Amino acid sequence: MINLMPIFRRATVSGSAAGCAAAVTAALRAPREGSTPYAPINAIAHCLWPRTAFAETGPSARFTLTGLAINQSAAVFWGIVYEMLLARRRRAAPAHLKRAATIATAGATAALAYAVDYHVVPKRLTPGFEAHLSSRSMFYVYAALAAGLALVALSRDE
Repeated sequence: MINLMPIFRRATVSGSAAGCAAAVTAALRAPREGSTPYAPINAIAHCLWPRTAFAETGPSARFTLTGLAINQSAAVFWGIVYEMLLARRRRAAPAHLKRAATIATAGATAALAYAVDYHVVPKRLTPGFEAHLSSRSMFYVYAALAAGLALVALSRDE
């Protein structure tokens, strides 16, 4: 049986890093899409304020801080999924493949996050990034999520 406390501790760090990476990527990509850096973050709050969050493009305590909090919470959730999968995969992987298992697990977790975010949960619970970002930028956001997860795990191994 897996001891969950170390997984939760690791997930808090890896998920937080992944959430920050995804949020920064969304903020950097939005101006290239004709929006503001705040708009995709604000859109996350559409689950609470569906009529106004998508239209809010400036910094706002109500939308920006709420969006960041929701994003970080979701990223820590995906960090838990990642750390649980990683614990199993790395135990089974030969020593020379542990880094590859770490990176592959991060990619698989980000792909699962995208699938759940846009194909499983109701529209009201989607992240909302898609209102301000293209498909290409969405790919970058989820790649950043994977990179955040993997980089923290790889740095622990050194």
